[in-house]
Order: sequence, then C-alpha cells, then structure tokens
Amino acid sequence: MLSLPHTPLIRMGNLFPQRAVYGKCEFLAPSGCFKIRGAVHLLDHLTRQGETRHLVVPSMGNTALGAAAGAHAYGFTMTGVVPETISRAKDEKLRALGVDLMKLPGGGSDLLRAATDVARKCGGYFVHPHLDPLWTDGYQSIAAEVIEALPDCRSLVFPVGGGGLLLGLLAYADSNPTPFRLYGCEPYSYPKYAQFDHPRTTTIADGLRLENPHPAVQRAIVEAGITIGLVSEENIRAALRDVFETQGLVIEPSSAITLAFIKNNAVLLEEPICAILTGANISPEDHRQLMSVS
Repeated sequence: MLSLPHTPLIRMGNLFPQRAVYGKCEFLAPSGCFKIRGAVHLLDHLTRQGETRHLVVPSMGNTALGAAAGAHAYGFTMTGVVPETISRAKDEKLRALGVDLMKLPGGGSDLLRAATDVARKCGGYFVHPHLDPLWTDGYQSIAAEVIEALPDCRSLVFPVGGGGLLLGLLAYADSNPTPFRLYGCEPYSYPKYAQFDHPRTTTIADGLRLENPHPAVQRAIVEAGITIGLVSEENIRAALRDVFETQGLVIEPSSAITLAFIKNNAVLLEEPICAILTGANISPEDHRQLMSVS
C-alpha cells in the first residue's frame, strides 16, 4: 500500500501579483507527477481483486513513472512501453524502479496500440491512462483537495494530453457541487481536442502529445462545455522561465502551459484561479536549455 499525502496549494503571488492565482503542486507527489494518483487507485483495486501482478503501461514518461512507483510499493512488476525519445531523466528513474522498458518509434497512439498487444500476449493488465476509470478516477482527489484548501475556487486550469486528467476532474465535478469551471490547455503547435485548422508540428510539452484524440474524451468536452485553449511554444517557454525566476519552482513544460494560459487569459478567468502543476520530471540540463532558448 502507498499513502499519498495532500500536495501543497500555494499562492503564486510573485508571478501574478495582481491576481488571486494558486498552484496545486502535483509535481511534489511521489514519482514527481500527478499520475501516481491514478496508479494507486488502480493498484488498490487489482490488489483487492487478486488479479494479475504485472502491469503493461504505455507512456510518454510520466504515466510510466507514476505506475512504476506504485508497482514498486504494491509488489507488482511492470513493462513500460515508451517512445525512443523519452528523456534521459525519465529513462533513468524508470530503470531504477526496475521497469522493463520497451522503446518504440512514434507517439502516444502508437504506444497504446503496442501496449495492448504486449498485455494480451503476456497476460498483464493493460493500463489505459486516458480511458480506464480505475485509473482516471484517482484524479478526483486532486479536485477534492483544491476545494478543501480553496473552497471558493472559480477557475481550475489543467493541461490536456490524452484526456485522463480531464475525465477524472469532470467525474468529481459531476458528483459534487463545485463552484469552479474547468479550463483545459494544449500546445498551439500540437492540439488534439481544441478546434484548429493549422498543421501540427511538435512541442516542448512532450507529455501532451497524442496523435489521435479519443472520441469518448471529445464527447465529454462537448457535453460539459469545457473550454480548451491553445498556448504557443514561446509562451510555454516564457512561463517555464518566469515561474522559476519568480517562484523558484522547477516544473516541466507540460505543467508550465497552465500558467501561460492564465497569463494570456487572465481577464477572462474568474478568481480565485487554480493551476494544476502536474509534473517536474525534467533534468536540470534540459530545464536550463529550455529556459535559455528564446
């Protein structure tokens, strides 16, 4: 079993001196990312059911780290299906946790397909980090902790990758009376669920890449009326630098995108505003390089 303490909620007063903006510091969770919540929720269930003790996890990096930390604590083994381009920092952490890594070319959709096949062949549990409610319902606790610490929160801003976090937050909002409105954000250069008519390229927020959006997530966004905003690479990079220089926080681009979105849309967001700072699994070298390139 693994106990998850509440992550801090801090006022981002240096970065937003004129606005009531808070950061939910999920990068301080075990494994350095919010994904550990999904892992614990799933592993609690699998342990009670006495099912397979092996996980097969497709991941751009952070999902695998959360699953690996959970698997280690619960006595599970794990195969991580990751991209060849996975960062050195994430690669080293996964290997240290005893994960069997399978590196493949391609992006998130390719990894999902490959992991499905691997799990079928080995009899392991396929972790779908975007659509499996046994995983995504673990994210409801993030919203619950925000409301406990900031009961009058009006705007909850979060990054959108495959959509697992979105579904978890939405599940909480559907079953609890909440005062906040959900705002998702994606890179302008690599949108998925936002409306766009320009070609996709690449993004420094690599954890938010997914080639093919999930129809179930698309339907949830439309039915709930969730705003999905787009943020430029320049603004993501600036937010990465600004939060380090003003608040002393080292986070990855997939986290910094929320702060860039708030800065660009501050007049449209009702206060208090909370940004979910999802992860900080980035090497010091990569962090310095991303901040220094203009």
